[in-house]
Amino acid sequence: MAERHVIVVGAGLAGAAAARLLAGAGCRVTVLEARDRTGGRAFARPFPQDTELLEYGGSWITPWHGRIRALVAECGLSLRPRPPVTTRLWLRDGAISSDGPVAPQDRARHERALARVAADAILLKTGITVDEKERPLTGISFAAYLDRLAAPLATRNLFSAWWTVSGNGDPSLVAASEFLGSCAYGEGLAEGMIDVWADTVVPGMAALAERMIAQSGATLRVETPVAAIARDISSLHVTTAGGVTLEAQACVVALGVNQLRGIAFTPALPLAKQVAVAEGHGGRAFKVWAKMRGVAVGTLVTGDGSGIEFAFAERAVPDGTTMIIGFGLELNGASPRNPDWVKRELSRLFPNAEVIASDCHDWVNDPFAHGTWVAAYAGHETHLAFDNWQAEQHISFASSDIARDQAGWFEGAVISGEDAAGEVLARVL
Repeated sequence: MAERHVIVVGAGLAGAAAARLLAGAGCRVTVLEARDRTGGRAFARPFPQDTELLEYGGSWITPWHGRIRALVAECGLSLRPRPPVTTRLWLRDGAISSDGPVAPQDRARHERALARVAADAILLKTGITVDEKERPLTGISFAAYLDRLAAPLATRNLFSAWWTVSGNGDPSLVAASEFLGSCAYGEGLAEGMIDVWADTVVPGMAALAERMIAQSGATLRVETPVAAIARDISSLHVTTAGGVTLEAQACVVALGVNQLRGIAFTPALPLAKQVAVAEGHGGRAFKVWAKMRGVAVGTLVTGDGSGIEFAFAERAVPDGTTMIIGFGLELNGASPRNPDWVKRELSRLFPNAEVIASDCHDWVNDPFAHGTWVAAYAGHETHLAFDNWQAEQHISFASSDIARDQAGWFEGAVISGEDAAGEVLARVL
């Protein structure tokens, strides 16, 4: 097996999981990573002028994410529980309200919309793709689904806030099933999404990928983007952007769908994969960190359908301030990397607090990401389905974008990476 060379393209959680399993089986493994670091869409760095690491990419894991939890223990890391929501506030009609998301006169329509979403989420979870009136639950955009609900504006704004942490793309383009699937975690209620965000990895999810690769004994080459992958009957050649060609018996391409556009495959991938890569996915959310004074940890505020739409006071800082996580969409002039814009937005959500500083990573324009977590376009959900991403001769594919289970989560990345490694081992053994 030591003579069997396997190249893993990508050092995120999927690539790390694949490398770990392959090296553990005795293969010689080389991991090629375009960035100067491991982790992929997991990325932790200190907040400006602070020392504690914050997650600028994905972060939370659920109580049932058993693979991540086991790997955290095996790699000597730890978990930080998410603080509970202790104060719930809503931005409504230009003011902060503590008595609910809608005005009293809209409450009946609001409750009907909640019940409809809950019913649809549970139907979809059980594999039923139409409601009792034969209206589709897949192939429809989130915006079209909201129109179907005929809910009050404040209810639409509430759902829009939860959309930023579920569907996370243009509501007119991305599938409503992304929202409904996330609602299903909380028995069909959008508010239940946060209940499953149980823990984060300390010191960061990227550290887990780094340790998995290091412990595997695989050779890691950072700042080595891949430009081409060519295969024939007996072998495979991977060419880097720097013009270096490596030969191997197999390859695991552990990249998100949007990242695959930069690789030339010879022979070309089958048409279904080509179409999926050309279209990509629509993840366009932003995640901003802000240091604020005068906000209690555990405060959750949802907005009015624009700008920063979701903000949670996540942790206390020793200097007496609080770190806030804010989410929104990179649409309609949003400028999360502009401190003045962030300050204006957060002042609407926390009018009696002080914004001290903010920071954000631009995932949409990151040349090695081209987007955030996976968000399928309405009508094209099958492009990202696991069954569409089976191995092609010597090449297997791995990513949380296409995982058979827990897609969109880091747990899905690990599952996908291990599945791809299993495909390789079945061929090379």
